[in-house]
Amino acid sequence: MGSEQREGVALSLHATARALRVYRLRAVVTTVIGSVCTGAWFAVLSTAEDSAGEAWGGWGTVPLVVGIVALVIGIGALVLGRRMRRTLARHPWVTCSCRFRDPADGDGAWGPPLVIGDRAGDGTQYALTVVSMSHRWWHLHKCDGGDVWFAGDPAHGGVVSPPGGELLLWTRPSRLSRSSRPTRRANPAGA
Repeated sequence: MGSEQREGVALSLHATARALRVYRLRAVVTTVIGSVCTGAWFAVLSTAEDSAGEAWGGWGTVPLVVGIVALVIGIGALVLGRRMRRTLARHPWVTCSCRFRDPADGDGAWGPPLVIGDRAGDGTQYALTVVSMSHRWWHLHKCDGGDVWFAGDPAHGGVVSPPGGELLLWTRPSRLSRSSRPTRRANPAGA
Protein backbone atom coordinates (compact mmCIF):
# COMPACT_ATOMS: atom_id res chain seq x y z
CA MET A 1 0.00 0.00 0.00
CA GLY A 2 1.82 3.05 -1.22
CA SER A 3 -0.75 5.71 -0.43
CA GLU A 4 -0.14 8.99 1.37
CA GLN A 5 2.28 8.20 4.20
CA ARG A 6 3.09 10.08 7.36
CA GLU A 7 6.75 10.72 8.16
CA GLY A 8 8.43 8.01 10.24
CA VAL A 9 6.73 5.15 11.96
CA ALA A 10 3.22 5.41 13.36
CA LEU A 11 4.44 5.18 16.96
CA SER A 12 6.42 8.40 16.54
CA LEU A 13 3.14 10.35 16.47
CA HIS A 14 2.40 11.67 19.99
CA ALA A 15 -1.35 10.90 19.85
CA THR A 16 -0.66 7.31 18.77
CA ALA A 17 1.92 6.70 21.49
CA ARG A 18 -0.50 8.08 24.10
CA ALA A 19 -3.38 5.97 22.76
CA LEU A 20 -1.20 2.84 22.97
CA ARG A 21 -0.21 3.64 26.58
CA VAL A 22 -3.88 4.09 27.52
CA TYR A 23 -4.83 0.84 25.76
CA ARG A 24 -2.10 -1.12 27.55
CA LEU A 25 -2.97 0.47 30.92
CA ARG A 26 -6.61 -0.58 30.50
CA ALA A 27 -5.47 -4.11 29.67
CA VAL A 28 -3.26 -4.29 32.78
CA VAL A 29 -6.03 -2.94 35.03
CA THR A 30 -8.54 -5.46 33.63
CA THR A 31 -6.08 -8.31 34.16
CA VAL A 32 -5.34 -7.22 37.74
CA ILE A 33 -9.07 -6.95 38.52
CA GLY A 34 -9.59 -10.44 37.12
CA SER A 35 -6.72 -11.81 39.18
CA VAL A 36 -7.96 -10.14 42.38
CA CYS A 37 -11.56 -11.37 41.94
CA THR A 38 -10.46 -14.91 41.14
CA GLY A 39 -7.87 -14.98 43.93
CA ALA A 40 -10.32 -13.56 46.48
CA TRP A 41 -12.89 -16.20 45.58
CA PHE A 42 -10.37 -19.01 46.07
CA ALA A 43 -9.07 -17.45 49.33
CA VAL A 44 -12.57 -17.19 50.81
CA LEU A 45 -13.47 -20.66 49.62
CA SER A 46 -10.35 -22.22 51.15
CA THR A 47 -10.87 -20.53 54.54
CA ALA A 48 -14.62 -21.11 54.70
CA GLU A 49 -15.96 -23.95 56.74
CA ASP A 50 -17.81 -26.74 54.99
CA SER A 51 -21.25 -25.35 55.80
CA ALA A 52 -20.32 -21.82 54.69
CA GLY A 53 -18.62 -23.21 51.58
CA GLU A 54 -21.92 -24.60 50.34
CA ALA A 55 -23.30 -21.06 50.13
CA TRP A 56 -20.62 -20.28 47.57
CA GLY A 57 -22.31 -22.62 45.09
CA GLY A 58 -24.98 -20.07 44.02
CA TRP A 59 -24.40 -16.34 43.94
CA GLY A 60 -21.03 -16.86 45.54
CA THR A 61 -19.62 -17.93 42.16
CA VAL A 62 -20.23 -14.47 40.68
CA PRO A 63 -16.78 -13.16 41.73
CA LEU A 64 -15.18 -16.23 40.15
CA VAL A 65 -17.06 -15.76 36.87
CA VAL A 66 -16.31 -12.02 36.80
CA GLY A 67 -12.67 -12.74 37.58
CA ILE A 68 -12.28 -15.34 34.85
CA VAL A 69 -14.00 -13.15 32.25
CA ALA A 70 -11.85 -10.14 33.22
CA LEU A 71 -8.71 -12.30 33.06
CA VAL A 72 -9.54 -13.57 29.58
CA ILE A 73 -10.36 -10.07 28.29
CA GLY A 74 -7.31 -8.54 29.99
CA ILE A 75 -4.85 -11.14 28.74
CA GLY A 76 -6.31 -10.90 25.23
CA ALA A 77 -5.94 -7.12 25.33
CA LEU A 78 -2.33 -7.45 26.53
CA VAL A 79 -1.54 -9.72 23.58
CA LEU A 80 -3.20 -7.30 21.14
CA GLY A 81 -1.37 -4.38 22.78
CA ARG A 82 1.93 -6.11 22.16
CA ARG A 83 1.02 -6.79 18.53
CA MET A 84 -0.05 -3.17 18.09
CA ARG A 85 3.17 -1.84 19.57
CA ARG A 86 5.29 -4.04 17.32
CA THR A 87 3.29 -3.03 14.22
CA LEU A 88 3.22 0.67 15.06
CA ALA A 89 6.98 0.66 15.68
CA ARG A 90 7.66 -0.83 12.22
CA HIS A 91 5.10 0.75 9.89
CA PRO A 92 4.00 4.31 9.05
CA TRP A 93 0.40 5.46 9.01
CA VAL A 94 -1.11 5.16 5.52
CA THR A 95 -4.34 6.94 4.54
CA CYS A 96 -6.87 4.49 3.10
CA SER A 97 -10.45 4.66 1.95
CA CYS A 98 -12.86 2.98 4.32
CA ARG A 99 -16.24 1.32 4.07
CA PHE A 100 -18.14 -1.32 5.96
CA ARG A 101 -19.81 -4.33 4.46
CA ASP A 102 -23.02 -5.96 5.49
CA PRO A 103 -22.13 -8.47 8.27
CA ALA A 104 -23.75 -11.20 6.15
CA ASP A 105 -20.95 -10.69 3.61
CA GLY A 106 -18.18 -11.52 6.05
CA ASP A 107 -17.38 -13.57 9.09
CA GLY A 108 -18.99 -11.02 11.42
CA ALA A 109 -17.24 -12.56 14.42
CA TRP A 110 -16.29 -9.17 15.84
CA GLY A 111 -18.44 -6.84 13.78
CA PRO A 112 -19.04 -5.88 10.20
CA PRO A 113 -16.04 -6.41 7.95
CA LEU A 114 -14.02 -3.28 7.29
CA VAL A 115 -12.89 -2.77 3.71
CA ILE A 116 -9.89 -0.52 3.18
CA GLY A 117 -8.59 0.57 -0.18
CA ASP A 118 -5.30 2.00 -1.32
CA ARG A 119 -5.91 5.67 -2.25
CA ALA A 120 -2.83 6.19 -4.43
CA GLY A 121 -2.10 2.65 -5.61
CA ASP A 122 -3.94 0.36 -7.98
CA GLY A 123 -7.22 0.52 -6.04
CA THR A 124 -6.74 -2.85 -4.34
CA GLN A 125 -9.20 -3.43 -1.53
CA TYR A 126 -8.69 -5.54 1.57
CA ALA A 127 -11.44 -7.00 3.74
CA LEU A 128 -10.42 -6.88 7.41
CA THR A 129 -12.16 -7.78 10.65
CA VAL A 130 -11.79 -5.44 13.61
CA VAL A 131 -10.78 -7.43 16.70
CA SER A 132 -12.27 -5.42 19.52
CA MET A 133 -15.19 -5.06 21.85
CA SER A 134 -18.15 -3.59 19.97
CA HIS A 135 -18.15 -0.33 21.93
CA ARG A 136 -14.74 0.44 20.41
CA TRP A 137 -15.17 -0.52 16.74
CA TRP A 138 -18.32 1.56 16.47
CA HIS A 139 -16.01 4.61 16.41
CA LEU A 140 -15.01 3.59 12.88
CA HIS A 141 -18.56 3.91 11.55
CA LYS A 142 -18.10 7.68 11.28
CA CYS A 143 -15.25 6.91 8.84
CA ASP A 144 -17.53 4.84 6.56
CA GLY A 145 -17.12 6.27 3.06
CA GLY A 146 -14.21 8.44 4.23
CA ASP A 147 -10.64 7.84 5.27
CA VAL A 148 -8.91 5.80 7.97
CA TRP A 149 -5.28 5.44 8.87
CA PHE A 150 -3.74 1.98 8.61
CA ALA A 151 -0.36 0.71 9.81
CA GLY A 152 0.77 -2.79 8.97
CA ASP A 153 0.29 -5.36 6.23
CA PRO A 154 -3.36 -5.89 5.24
CA ALA A 155 -2.60 -9.48 4.31
CA HIS A 156 -1.48 -10.27 7.88
CA GLY A 157 -3.24 -7.68 10.03
CA GLY A 158 -2.46 -4.30 11.39
CA VAL A 159 -3.71 -1.29 13.30
CA VAL A 160 -6.49 0.93 12.04
CA SER A 161 -7.48 4.32 13.42
CA PRO A 162 -9.69 7.24 12.51
CA PRO A 163 -7.48 10.05 11.17
CA GLY A 164 -5.39 11.43 14.00
CA GLY A 165 -4.23 8.11 15.46
CA GLU A 166 -6.06 8.59 18.76
CA LEU A 167 -8.08 5.35 18.73
CA LEU A 168 -6.23 2.12 17.98
CA LEU A 169 -7.97 -1.04 16.80
CA TRP A 170 -6.32 -4.30 15.77
CA THR A 171 -7.49 -5.84 12.49
CA ARG A 172 -6.97 -9.20 10.89
CA PRO A 173 -7.84 -10.45 7.41
CA SER A 174 -11.43 -11.65 7.12
CA ARG A 175 -11.17 -15.40 6.86
CA LEU A 176 -14.68 -16.14 5.71
CA SER A 177 -15.50 -13.09 3.62
CA ARG A 178 -16.90 -13.58 0.16
CA SER A 179 -14.07 -11.53 -1.27
CA SER A 180 -11.56 -14.20 -0.25
CA ARG A 181 -13.53 -17.03 -1.84
CA PRO A 182 -13.71 -17.50 -5.58
CA THR A 183 -17.10 -16.40 -6.86
CA ARG A 184 -18.96 -18.18 -9.60
CA ARG A 185 -21.12 -16.13 -11.88
CA ALA A 186 -23.78 -17.68 -14.00
CA ASN A 187 -23.43 -17.09 -17.71
CA PRO A 188 -26.38 -14.84 -18.62
CA ALA A 189 -26.43 -16.21 -22.16
CA GLY A 190 -26.74 -19.75 -20.81
CA ALA A 191 -23.74 -20.95 -22.81
